[in-house]
Amino acid sequence: MKSFQFHRIPLGIDNCYLLCGDRKILNDGGAPGHIQDFRKGLARLGITPNEIYAILLTHGHADHIGSLAEIQDLTGAQVWVHQADALQVEYGNPVLPPGVTGWGKALIGLGHLFYRPKITPCRVDYRFDNSEISLAEYGIPGRVIHTPGHSPGSACILLDTGEVFAGDMAMNAWFLRLTPGVAVLAEDRHAMVQSWKKLIRMGARWVYPAHGRDFSIELIKDEITGLKSKKGT
Repeated sequence: MKSFQFHRIPLGIDNCYLLCGDRKILNDGGAPGHIQDFRKGLARLGITPNEIYAILLTHGHADHIGSLAEIQDLTGAQVWVHQADALQVEYGNPVLPPGVTGWGKALIGLGHLFYRPKITPCRVDYRFDNSEISLAEYGIPGRVIHTPGHSPGSACILLDTGEVFAGDMAMNAWFLRLTPGVAVLAEDRHAMVQSWKKLIRMGARWVYPAHGRDFSIELIKDEITGLKSKKGT
């Protein structure tokens, strides 16, 4: 078994993470128009495109599947996504999730007016369900966890060491929120909080979001506690 490591490959506003074990699995497909950044990221790491075995999507929104079809063509990799988000990928028609904070609602209002990226439909090779998926057979010490909330099919990768690749379940980019924490956009905020509670129970300790730099799970815990206090429960 090869030693495991992972690398961040920024593709526009989206962080993609390349998990390297016995097989290499790319987490997400990046924002539209960034295939050259993907090529450069692989070259920097000394990895050839055909080494990528699969592309595991955290969900089916535009900034996570924008370069996916080109990456799939380049690498020949399989595409894996939760069944609830698969049609957005296959038809290239991702939706914008609602805002759950004042700023989130303003962002989505602007998005409906100005954000109309052209997304190339992409073949989905594996639609997974709500069951956990172990990645151990690929030499990756972790598992895929269905974490609905940001989208119905949101999924995270939780490593045995506690790192969680959270997609848009968490955010830490200035244009989304000024401090690290849970997403300001979500189909179901309550479900998102419950998903974070599940990840915390499972040992999540460090968060790698799709937008912005990584941060401690303690910030998620504090925010969840604050949300609960506001409701008076």
